[in-house]
Amino acid sequence: MTPEHALCETVRFTAARFETCSTETAFDPWVVTGGVLMAQQAAVLALRAAGDAIPAQAGGTELLLRAASKDRLPAPFTLPFGSAARQSFDRLVEARNAFMHPRSVLWHVGADTLSRAMPVATRTVRHLILTQPILPDFVSPDQQSGLVSDLDAIESYAEFLDS
Repeated sequence: MTPEHALCETVRFTAARFETCSTETAFDPWVVTGGVLMAQQAAVLALRAAGDAIPAQAGGTELLLRAASKDRLPAPFTLPFGSAARQSFDRLVEARNAFMHPRSVLWHVGADTLSRAMPVATRTVRHLILTQPILPDFVSPDQQSGLVSDLDAIESYAEFLDS
């Protein structure tokens, strides 16, 4: 499976999981994990295409910060990733880490975290892969259609949680 196909599968999986849990009070931890992973996958694809060396063990937000650096990903491909987006994404990473590395604490993520952070993840994928891709054909036209549909669904579920 190519990295581009893996990204599309991650987005599809995340959208499907989010749909089934968006009305529940106990949110599915795989939605959180998928949100972090899809943003990181998009950043890696863009950074590699720009010739950036990806660290073997990058931190949760580090890949997005690299994609937001004009030194690593030149304009107009640079990811817009301001402080509000970073704070929201950091909360998603913290929730993912709490699930993936439990320390005898109950796992919990609130609707506010998902409603703020999942759109950051979808905007990352949209910008780096669809809107301003460093390579014009990261994903095929068929994959683009599915990707747009799944990203729209994730954003709709996040908006629902915000209301």
